[in-house]
Amino acid sequence: MNILAIDTSTAVLSIALRTDNSYEERLVNGPFSHSEDLLPEIERLLSRVGMDISEITLVIVAKGPGSFTGLRIGMASAKGIASALSIPVVSVPTLDAIYESVSFYPGAVVSAIDAKKRKFYLSVKKNHETLIDDRDGNAEDVLDLLAKEEIPALITGPDAALFASKLPKGTRYVLDTESPRNISRALIRLGLEKLETKGADDIGEGPVYIRRSDAEEALMKKMEESRNG
Repeated sequence: MNILAIDTSTAVLSIALRTDNSYEERLVNGPFSHSEDLLPEIERLLSRVGMDISEITLVIVAKGPGSFTGLRIGMASAKGIASALSIPVVSVPTLDAIYESVSFYPGAVVSAIDAKKRKFYLSVKKNHETLIDDRDGNAEDVLDLLAKEEIPALITGPDAALFASKLPKGTRYVLDTESPRNISRALIRLGLEKLETKGADDIGEGPVYIRRSDAEEALMKKMEESRNG
């Protein structure tokens, strides 16, 4: 099976290509335009293993939460490739993949993505059990839980350092110094599990946003003002 994995849910691009006898991955952490650079990066990845895009047999994509624009680009690209090749596409929650990449940690793991507006997309898991569901929250959401943990929690994700900086002085935690990392291996593991247990995505399945976009917020405000005269 030739698997293409794509994560464009944050400013950090993670892509990988796994075949039966090779594995290539690419992590881009810096100035990057998902809309302009994603497909060329995929082409370069294919070129390194001497494969044509027509040989891909499965696409796995991160479904969010994360950047609204990044998620739309990643999902649209994954569905476009899958549709053109008549192959399945499987989407995986981004925070699940972030946790999966460090799931060996024995204590609680806080996965954090900067959601702007002084908020974070975050979740907390421990030994593969969910302690706090995916949410649009802040440091206060995890303080009580962290205080009860015997082992300091691991703060991970592309914006781990920023999230940790919001915790009060004296909070016990371990900062994942390797974040951001390429989460493609975790995406592939979780994607294959989902494919086996639940099957491929339906054609109408889309990204997970958690929060309304600015355009949606503006529309809701306009509708509310209209109702109130």
